[in-house]
Amino acid sequence: MNEPDQYLLDLQEREQPSLDNFVVGANAEAVGVLREVAAGCGPMFVYLHGPKGSGLTHLLRSLVPEETLRVPAFDPSRLLYTVDDVDDLDPGWCLQLLALQNAVRRTPGARLVCAGRLPAQQLSLPEVVKSRLAWGLCYAIKPLEDSEQLAELKRQALLRGIEMTEDMLHWIALNLPRDMRTLTCVLDEADRLGLQKQRRVTLPLLREAVIAIEARRGTDTLDTDD
Repeated sequence: MNEPDQYLLDLQEREQPSLDNFVVGANAEAVGVLREVAAGCGPMFVYLHGPKGSGLTHLLRSLVPEETLRVPAFDPSRLLYTVDDVDDLDPGWCLQLLALQNAVRRTPGARLVCAGRLPAQQLSLPEVVKSRLAWGLCYAIKPLEDSEQLAELKRQALLRGIEMTEDMLHWIALNLPRDMRTLTCVLDEADRLGLQKQRRVTLPLLREAVIAIEARRGTDTLDTDD
């Protein structure tokens, strides 16, 4: 009875965002720059933008796993900062972001990575904040194409010993969000349930996996941060 519990612990660890489990697609240059930032080198400022499901939150959490504030206050003992969803910042948080931008610029070795839905100049933010978002490198993060998602989903399923049938792929396409973090989470949960119940992963078990995830999260529809 201990094996499923250990599997769940391993599953929770695999769900943690990292640059290694981000599916790069057409974003190789941006991910390469973020690896430099994570290593303490590379540009001082990076701004990422893209639609929901493109993986912005995944990338930022890969750099700073637990950011407790919408905009962190500058701390001289800390060199790496991230700010997500800059397009949703209210005036108070905009002022804090401006202060953080200025402090990072004055501090050798400090770096700031921000993300939003739109290019910097299209954001409804104060001009001074938008201009600072464009101080460094800016990248449009592109979601995976459908064919890339399908290929990656099949690859990850095979790694778990799961054969993705056409009916399973069709159901996933109709019912699940189009982002790889969600799809990977469902695969892992289906794999865990299959082990626990000694059942092969088929469409009914895939549905059970989605229900189990929704129950844990207390939501009516499966969704994840992008």
